[in-house]
Amino acid sequence: MMRFDWRPFLERWSVEWADAYDPERDAHGGGEEYAAARWLGRQAADTAGIASAESRLGVALPPSLRSFLAVSDGWHNAGTFVWRLAGCADLDWCGDPHGMREMWLDGTGDDADEDLVRMAGTWSRSLQLAVESDMVDVLLDPGDVDARGEWAVYTWAPWRASPPERHPSFRHFMEDMYRQFHAMASGRPGFSNDTTRMLDERVEGARLAALRGEYEAAREALCDAVAFGRPRASRLRAQIDALCGTATGAEAGGSLADPYIAHEAVPLSCRAQPTYGMHREESLTRSYAEADRPAVAETLRAIEEGTFRYWADGVFGEAVQTARALARRAEPEAAWRTLAASVHAWIPRSADHIAPVGLLADPYLGPVLTPERGRLLLSAPRGPGTTEPGPHPLGAAPADGLGWLADESPHGFRMVLIADVEPSEVPRLLGAHDAIAVQPALTVGEAWQAAPGGEPWEARSVARFGAAGEGWVFAHCGRGTDAAQERFESPAAQASRGTRAVTVTYEPQGDTATFHLSYAERGEPRFGVTCRGDSRKTTGVIPAALAPVALLTGRTVTEGLRGALDSIASYFGVTVSQEAVCRGRLDGVETRSWLREPAPGEGWAYWTRT
Repeated sequence: MMRFDWRPFLERWSVEWADAYDPERDAHGGGEEYAAARWLGRQAADTAGIASAESRLGVALPPSLRSFLAVSDGWHNAGTFVWRLAGCADLDWCGDPHGMREMWLDGTGDDADEDLVRMAGTWSRSLQLAVESDMVDVLLDPGDVDARGEWAVYTWAPWRASPPERHPSFRHFMEDMYRQFHAMASGRPGFSNDTTRMLDERVEGARLAALRGEYEAAREALCDAVAFGRPRASRLRAQIDALCGTATGAEAGGSLADPYIAHEAVPLSCRAQPTYGMHREESLTRSYAEADRPAVAETLRAIEEGTFRYWADGVFGEAVQTARALARRAEPEAAWRTLAASVHAWIPRSADHIAPVGLLADPYLGPVLTPERGRLLLSAPRGPGTTEPGPHPLGAAPADGLGWLADESPHGFRMVLIADVEPSEVPRLLGAHDAIAVQPALTVGEAWQAAPGGEPWEARSVARFGAAGEGWVFAHCGRGTDAAQERFESPAAQASRGTRAVTVTYEPQGDTATFHLSYAERGEPRFGVTCRGDSRKTTGVIPAALAPVALLTGRTVTEGLRGALDSIASYFGVTVSQEAVCRGRLDGVETRSWLREPAPGEGWAYWTRT
């Protein structure tokens, strides 16, 4: 194994630190003296000094610490928060003087797991390397040793509010502190040296690689630059991570005069802003200048209300509009293919813009850009100078039908299918009110939670709607309104005014389940069947092609559900996108009640939980 050469590493660190020295920031422990000497270390420890320390401590020190001491017997300004590291004479066992073990295990009793017990004992068994610091412990742990005999280093500070941070060895700890020094100094005026210039060249190479579609190599090249705090690196990597699904947000703050910040980073940050803690708007906008905060708040509100729309210039901008319309129609696969076919023509908004990450904040297109599709988009050459689409392994479009509802709806579902109309007409045919209010961009969970009011006997719902294949549209909502009830009223007749409509519902209850199918034309019911357990109620004549529906009895109401749904999809020629219903955002509308009003003299009751 090649031994690490400490001297050039420590000299480079010392010179760069001296060049960046600021008396107001770096005054701890004689900073001016070390800046003048351009050396943060001390004289080397000799073999006898190291052996004496080991004899006093009763252990052989790990290799990387021994070789470090042979170059510098201690260190000053290890990162930002550790002002002096121990040399041979200062090395000592920590001994847990502040009772950290008890603090970490307090209240756990016999429930503390093995990892927690092991971590809590770090202080009592480790060497303390920090002699002067901003309340930071640097613990060299003999209980965590690798195959090379290296001890792990753990750093912990109470103001971090997190468990100790692990570094695999003393060498790794020092390299991490060197990176920390760079990250904290990167914003200082004039901070430039061979290291920063080398890293910045890598960043520029990564940017160009990302635009060529080599996003994995680009991300790898950016990792070190991010750790060193290079200004452009975090922005570039954040875009890759966002589309890969490994990060939800983007950089917060900056000026809205930067088009990337205004149209990409702000929407992405608004999308990722958590709902807990400080008021969302205040928490997000405080990162921006006072003059920019109203615009950021407006973007946040638009995203919360489902009205935000991502836009772009040129050919790709036209594709975005087309794709959004397709996603809104519940055709996510077509929306994705539209974006993929035109991403080569995408135009960056600024020099460090490498991908249209703002798409993720669009309520309709965000769900379309799954991590898998995000990686495909990143793999496509794009930007200035790209004239032709690159190869896109898009895969075959899924064959959805209706059978997937059997697997995705363990708690039941209600579906209305309407022929020969556009999705925009669904509110008119199913809506509960004369003045129809479309609720934009709802997830399946949001639609379920948006329980409408009304009379106590009513059973309204919020149904999301979209296209259901050639010539059909659908409206889907969750469980509710058991079709076996006497007052159940299929919306098929009302929805079929001037056309045809189908209602399909499934309602499991304990060991039994209710399945309902009804079909109507031009406002008149034609046939229907309601199966619950071993009971069956039919009207009209069920077509022979729907035999799987006719066979539903007893336990087969559940076991035969997929076959029944497949036969319905085949007979009527409908298909509903599983992706759109389960993972997309669709417009919704409050439906009429699925129960008719009680007739005169007809008894009914309801209950509420208080």
